[in-house]
Amino acid sequence: MKITFPNITQSDLDYAIACMNICKQDHAKEYGFQYPYFTPGGAYGHQWWQLDSSLALRGYQWIDRGFVETALLNFIESQKDDGRICLWGADVLPSVVAGGDIPLQTEGVSSLPKIFDVAYHILRGSTDDSLKEKTYEMLKKYLDWWFSARFDLNTGLISAVFEETFIPYLGREGEYAPVDTNVEVYVGCHYVELLARELGKNEDADEIREKKENLKKAINQYLWDEAKGAYFPYFLKEEKLGDCLMASTFYPLRLQIAPRERQERLLSLLTDQESFNWDVLPLTSVSKKDAAFTTTPGEYQGNASWSGNVWTLINEMVVRGLCDCGEDALAAELAMKTIYAFNHNCAEFLNPFDGVGHGVVQYAWTASQFLELLIEFVFGIDYDAEDKTITVRPRIAKELRNDMLEIKGLQIAEDLFADVVIKENEASCAASDKAIKVKV
Repeated sequence: MKITFPNITQSDLDYAIACMNICKQDHAKEYGFQYPYFTPGGAYGHQWWQLDSSLALRGYQWIDRGFVETALLNFIESQKDDGRICLWGADVLPSVVAGGDIPLQTEGVSSLPKIFDVAYHILRGSTDDSLKEKTYEMLKKYLDWWFSARFDLNTGLISAVFEETFIPYLGREGEYAPVDTNVEVYVGCHYVELLARELGKNEDADEIREKKENLKKAINQYLWDEAKGAYFPYFLKEEKLGDCLMASTFYPLRLQIAPRERQERLLSLLTDQESFNWDVLPLTSVSKKDAAFTTTPGEYQGNASWSGNVWTLINEMVVRGLCDCGEDALAAELAMKTIYAFNHNCAEFLNPFDGVGHGVVQYAWTASQFLELLIEFVFGIDYDAEDKTITVRPRIAKELRNDMLEIKGLQIAEDLFADVVIKENEASCAASDKAIKVKV
């Protein structure tokens, strides 16, 4: 793959790909897995981690589709009988986590469930019907686990523990209902319902739709603070909202969970430099005005590292939410800022004031989301294998609209490649297989 892009060189693109390749674990059987997977990178070792392994696949599908489809099988094979997919391969929490905090759980923990979104988008580009069927069953079973093991009957919310939410909650299940986890489960409902419809499982789809609508109501009823104009986590036993203003407050922009009048208030907060650093290096993981705001140099330091530093995990989610709400200009601006911040800087997280990378220096999910934002959001490239259609819908920040942007030799499928050119704000696409439809 070759790129022409302002302030991003070919070596920058190659560096992101190299960071991912460094994190590939080809000797999976030594660590209890049948198929190769991505490790987080650096000091996190060679084990499989659910969140990291999920996010790494999303961007890498544009590098090696065969690898990412095979890697999905690890999620299927590692799933427990009750539907839970564990946090990491060892499936037992360490007695002491980064930062010196001691979680109360020892087993039964999952992870922030990004696999719903990731798996759906991988399957869109796949022609393997058997993989689709098996992956659907895994996702449906996993979704059912969230609505049994983590469902609160009184509110209809989903509770979460370390590391099913970020900032990680170190208490027990049934106590804390965070914004990010509830939105991710809602997103999971959306994509599993779509897969059910595609596979002709309409009874499943109807059941999932009902859960999805009820969860949306619960998010808007219990997690919204009208006076502050933002979404906050909810403490279920105390029946009260938390007071830490995290960047996950913007997650209900996804799929327009937040009604329009709330979207407007969130957008005003989003672009407030004094809150989430919009004009410098967004988004800080916690508002700069919040008492919890801090930055952590050097190694990952647990909850503190999620209390002010800049992460691709957060920015990518907000970009997607802005797109869902039709705010393409803001989405393009945030995508561009994120891409430039992490360009040749695929660290675990960044200091929000000087952009210096900290934590793991070559972090798999950072490199993956850098590629995802560049390819899928700026160039706007999507592939539907069922319809044999490449769609190109660029989202170009105004600063780039007079520049030429180009990707050549992008792998769309195993034997399918595409060249995409954007010049004077007009896009064109050429596929290596003339039988493939192109929509621009």
